[in-house]
Amino acid sequence: MKKLVTLFLALFASVAAFSFAGCDKGETPEGGKSGDVVLNVESIVFTVKCDYIELGETTSVKDYMDALKANGELVFDGSNSEFGFYIESVYGRKAEDDAFWAVYTDLVKIEGDDAVYSTTEWGSFTYGGKTLGSAAYGVSSLPCVEGYTYALVYETF
Repeated sequence: MKKLVTLFLALFASVAAFSFAGCDKGETPEGGKSGDVVLNVESIVFTVKCDYIELGETTSVKDYMDALKANGELVFDGSNSEFGFYIESVYGRKAEDDAFWAVYTDLVKIEGDDAVYSTTEWGSFTYGGKTLGSAAYGVSSLPCVEGYTYALVYETF
């Protein structure tokens, strides 16, 4: 267990070091783009990069997830409903019975917008020293904003 924690901390330190280096091209050695997705059995975490996809005022977290999926960096399935996109599985881990994929983010407010996008009152997830709040919107309605961190976390009731 200590080795796993040490490995996770080393991986996070490496990702954090590159995240604070500015807005680079985020390219892989093969010339493709990298979304810096960090995953384990229970959670998938990514920080939005300014050039991974073109970000606009209407870009949602679902749009970013679709780009990660198209690039082979994220595997998920779900379905659309009148309420938006419902995440049914991530890397084959299904949300069934009393389990679900919760969304957490450190995006709380956007300047000039009255909406509250997350709150720790409904739950929180800690990653890399950051406390992410439970998203108040689903991935198809949650804005995708450069520099903010989003987490998909497998949870049960």
